[in-house]
Amino acid sequence: MLPTHVKGFLWVDVLFRATRLFAEPEYHWSPRTPNLTGQTIQFWDHLDRRHGAVDFGSVPPDDLGRLYVRFHSSGDARPLDELRHYIDRVEHEGWVHPATRAMSLAWKRHLDLLGVRDPGLLVDRPLTLSTEEAVERLVRHRLCLDHRRYGGPVYLDGTRWGMPLRKVVGADGHANYLLVILRDLLPRISRGRQVLFVYDEDLAHDYALLGRIASTLGARPSKLPLGRVPIGGALRSSRYGGWDEVTIGRLSELCLGEFGPAAYRLGMRLYFIAMLKRTSGEPFRPDLLRRALLRAERMVREADERGAPDPASRLLASTRPSGWADPYRLTDGLFAGRPPAASRALLEAVYL
Repeated sequence: MLPTHVKGFLWVDVLFRATRLFAEPEYHWSPRTPNLTGQTIQFWDHLDRRHGAVDFGSVPPDDLGRLYVRFHSSGDARPLDELRHYIDRVEHEGWVHPATRAMSLAWKRHLDLLGVRDPGLLVDRPLTLSTEEAVERLVRHRLCLDHRRYGGPVYLDGTRWGMPLRKVVGADGHANYLLVILRDLLPRISRGRQVLFVYDEDLAHDYALLGRIASTLGARPSKLPLGRVPIGGALRSSRYGGWDEVTIGRLSELCLGEFGPAAYRLGMRLYFIAMLKRTSGEPFRPDLLRRALLRAERMVREADERGAPDPASRLLASTRPSGWADPYRLTDGLFAGRPPAASRALLEAVYL
């Protein structure tokens, strides 16, 4: 888990926990979405062919990450139409490769240390619709072009909004992550229902299209794009490496070696939400993380001493027009020390 992943988990955790104090949000994520993507399937195949004798449960998480980096640099990816057996196992059994299961276990341990609600990293959630059912429903609403009868792909059709066609099923029959999301999303959409999409800002075009589709089907969509965290001045995917000193294992070791669990949980949120903000402008800086932890340590101590009532006004001030608590507004107010002072009750409910 790298700083960009940590940022995403912390933003969603604060958003969900704060919103839950005045509403009844549903937090939905499925491990099948990443597990059915082409790069995951191809990585699993690579591991089985090149490292089949390895007990992945005993491999340290950072070493699993290095295997992922080496896979992407090797060019050793077989065509997806030759890997259908992996997809079938995920679809029919909820199967997860041992390497992914080991990494998910490691991530869950760190989410527990951070006090982050587990989205269900190890919980299999079968997708509600099949690919055929999702495509049929989209075609019925004129949101999709299905060229498979001609040996071609399936496209989401956003041309009515000036958007280009977006391929979601290739000519090889493999569906990309957008269609996997829609297989779960479409049955959950009802007229007037609020839907908030939280996503990597690099995927803005795809989520703009998802938002249009949700709106057409009657939902009231909102979007929260999050920027990646640059490492060493570079903003790039984890597949390129260069992250050895900033993994969550390394960060938690350094932070918990000096600060207590409560300061660690609050300080990480102050840093990744209030200091790094929503976009990708600020690079990861250990010195600023330590500053946030020191601030958190004082806040926890002062909240214990003060015993003030829960300041509902702070939550109300952080609520967006769409009805969600804004993690940045809420957390920045705490970090800046703006009144009312944070109570222990608020810290426990949202941050610790």
